[in-house]
Parts: sequence; C-alpha cells; structure tokens
Amino acid sequence: MAHQDPKQEIINRLTRLLVASPGKIPVGTPQENTPETKNKTLRFLKERSLPGRIVYIVVFENEQGSEIYFTCYVEQDTQGNWLFRGAAGDGIMGHNPGPVVERAWANLGGGGMPNHFYAGGFVADHGQDVTRVCLIAKCGTVVEDNVENGMVLFLTDQPVDLPIQAELYNRADTLIYSHRVLG
Repeated sequence: MAHQDPKQEIINRLTRLLVASPGKIPVGTPQENTPETKNKTLRFLKERSLPGRIVYIVVFENEQGSEIYFTCYVEQDTQGNWLFRGAAGDGIMGHNPGPVVERAWANLGGGGMPNHFYAGGFVADHGQDVTRVCLIAKCGTVVEDNVENGMVLFLTDQPVDLPIQAELYNRADTLIYSHRVLG
C-alpha cells in the first residue's frame, strides 16, 4: 500500500522485508506497525530529490546491532502517493567497504537506468581528503555530490547508461582517482 509520506513508504517496505525473519516480529502482527518498532532501527541519513522522485540512504540496525545500509528510491504517482521502486545495498557499514584498495574509492549501489537513475553509497577516503565525487555515464550525463559523513547520493532526470566512471576529487579540487562503478 502506497503512502503520502515517502519516508513512511520506505519504513513500511523495509520493515516488512527485514522484520519478517525468524526470531523477529512476524509480518501482520500489531507490534510490527508501532512507531517504536520502526523508528528504533531505521534512520534516514541523506536525501536527494527531484519533482516526484526521492532517493535516501537509510540505515537499519539488525538484531546483532550491526548497521545495514540501503539506497532507497521512491516515486510519486498521479494521486500523490509515494511508491517504493527500488533499493541497493544491504552491506554492513564498516564490514563491506567494497574492493580492498589502498586508495580513495566510491562503493556505490543503484539502479533505475536509463531514465530514473539513482545511486548512493560510501567513499573510502584512505586519508586523501575526498570531498566530491563526480559520476560520468557512457552517454555523457554527469552527476555530482559532495561527500558528507563518508556518503554520496545521486539522482538525475537525465538519461544514464552503463558503464559509469566515478571521479574522486579532494578539497583542492584535484582529481585523486577515477574508477568504474555500476557496471
């Protein structure tokens, strides 16, 4: 069921997906839908929006206390309801940084190509002061974001196709490293 609040749509979808495993509150029980259950474990860390589209980086705390991140994408229908359209991620923060490299690196998940592109994830800084990440699609579309708390989040209304190159820049706006992401 869609909601008029985009965050509530994500909370309900992730709660159904993550709470319904053995040892957790079964789907459909009254306890599942209490604000205390949902708000205790889900946090919205970063947001980007365009008219009718929003992408968030969301963190869910599992039973073991590990934080699992998702990049979640919602779209608004003609009635004004927000619909969950996709998610990428599920890595445990600090335990799944992507490839083991000794240089700056953007570890991203996303989807919606070619016309509803979204992506987000974490930047491994390795002391190189990465402040900005620029994504360049094969078709020439460029999307940028500033690194905040080690995270970047992207959303565009321009067509995006694979492969996508990530360029990482430092505070002096010097290109530190470039590598392929998302295909």
